[in-house]
Amino acid sequence: MKINTTTHLRLLILGTSLLPVLLFFICAAGFKIGYLYALLIAAAAALAAVFFAAGQIMAGLAAPMVKVSSSVKCFITADYKLEAAIHKEGWPEAESLISSVNRLMLELSAYRAFQLNQVLEERGKAEALIETIVDGVLLVDDRGFLIYSNDTALQLLGIPKRAPDVVLPASVKNNFFAAAIKDIMESREICLKMDVDVGVPGEDYDISRSFRITARQFLSATLKRPGRVIVIRDVTVEKEIESSRETFFHMITHDMRAPLTSIQGYAQMLGKYTESSPEGTKFLKVILRAAHRLNGMIADILNTIKLEHGEMKLRTEEIDASALCARVSETHEPLAARKNITFSVVPPPAAITFTGDMGLLERVISNLVGNSLKFTPAGGTVSISCREVSGEAVFTVEDTGPGIPEDQRGEIFKKYSQMEEHKYMGFGLGLAMCKMAVELHKGRIWVESEVGKGSRFIFAIPLHGVYPGEAPAA
Repeated sequence: MKINTTTHLRLLILGTSLLPVLLFFICAAGFKIGYLYALLIAAAAALAAVFFAAGQIMAGLAAPMVKVSSSVKCFITADYKLEAAIHKEGWPEAESLISSVNRLMLELSAYRAFQLNQVLEERGKAEALIETIVDGVLLVDDRGFLIYSNDTALQLLGIPKRAPDVVLPASVKNNFFAAAIKDIMESREICLKMDVDVGVPGEDYDISRSFRITARQFLSATLKRPGRVIVIRDVTVEKEIESSRETFFHMITHDMRAPLTSIQGYAQMLGKYTESSPEGTKFLKVILRAAHRLNGMIADILNTIKLEHGEMKLRTEEIDASALCARVSETHEPLAARKNITFSVVPPPAAITFTGDMGLLERVISNLVGNSLKFTPAGGTVSISCREVSGEAVFTVEDTGPGIPEDQRGEIFKKYSQMEEHKYMGFGLGLAMCKMAVELHKGRIWVESEVGKGSRFIFAIPLHGVYPGEAPAA
């Protein structure tokens, strides 16, 4: 039967305490030795007992602890690889502790190996994915040193190979990218986008390709310092498609405007010079409405192109918000009546006047109202309202249509963007044009919506803004 550590210690303390006393009495009384000699013998026995007890404690407890500490340090130094188990020795509690430490180190070693395998597997997947995509991808730390990149990025930037001494922008050899990478590394913005045109020497002439560089900060998990992910994408084809689309729109708007003007003009003349009848009047109204709608679509295309290229010049004048809403209402009331939609204008509590381009803002509200009438079912409601809030004229077009999902509310203001269920119901330029027109007035536009209950399109124009373009109209 093994004696536990507590019993060992108690016996050692008791033996160390009693042995000198017993020897003193035995020597003094039993052997008739003088008290001085008996005291010396007892002192020597006490010293021997202390050394014996210390040796027992060292062998049974302290030495195993030192061995455990040394083995754990070696385990950590060896990157958590267990070379050999610690040999059990010492008192029972020490042996039990050594067994627990051995088991802990064995499990840590196995877990470490499993995690490393997982990390290597995930890293392999990530590297395979990054190397497969056609975009150039780089990860750099806050000092510009390269953490990782795919071969595409190295080739684009003119960097021979991945190496510890690669640092951006100094290592960039392609001069077309050097300035852009330098600006990115010096910027403190979280997200950056910029386009770069790169010359590609041809056999007989030089051609160029367009690249879009997107950079975003990230925090290093270990250093808690910001690095950057840089993605370089070839957008040459996208820009060519965009250019072709704009050329096409220019062509159709130019070719359509002349015949459309003739249709509108002669339709109005027919109403004046022909004998009126209910059927004839109805048909002429349909022609004029269709011509008006087509004219609005042409205006949206031209306005979008001008706004995007910075060619739009505002013809500013003093605008009465109520009058602006009334003009839009007058145009759209017939359509609302035909669709059995209740259409209303909520007048502001007080007169609101501001400076802006009447024609352009009328197109903005017309587009918003037109969309609401297009998607609101029969029996629904559409309303226009305006109010003054914190030095801004805030216009709201509210409907009881199907609503817009939250993840699409930011996308609908982009060019050619349409909800899937509304595909082929227009060019997808109306809301993009509205956004650019409002922003040209130094305003802002947004949507509030609840699926199944309707939407509120809201835009705000400063009452006393200063706008680029022509002087106010006389």
